[in-house]
Amino acid sequence: MRSHKTILVVDDQVAIRRAIELKFSIAGYQVISAADGEAALELIRSRQPDAVIADITMPRLDGRTLCEMTDGIKKDRPFLTVMVTARISPDERQWIQQMRDTLFMEKPFSPTRLLEAVDNYLGVSA
Repeated sequence: MRSHKTILVVDDQVAIRRAIELKFSIAGYQVISAADGEAALELIRSRQPDAVIADITMPRLDGRTLCEMTDGIKKDRPFLTVMVTARISPDERQWIQQMRDTLFMEKPFSPTRLLEAVDNYLGVSA
């Protein structure tokens, strides 16, 4: 049941953040958001989201650092992280593959495909 699952959307671009928030809210998820990695880290610790959708390029704390800092949390409390970015090098793809419960989607991405990936990880049917 989606209504019992919380999604954290992290992106410094308001339009992208709002589009993802809207897609997941309409689908029945509880959605929280942050404009940067530092705020996201606080929300991950306090609200314990079931999935985090985060841009790699952000101010204050970038997505890669956020992902690396939360990888240890996933040992005790698994959750999905979906990293999104417009440009990615082979090196960046490699570190994403080494992170626990982490996927990558390149911008521009399909909000429907993003929703399907989260649903699949959480075992939720539409």
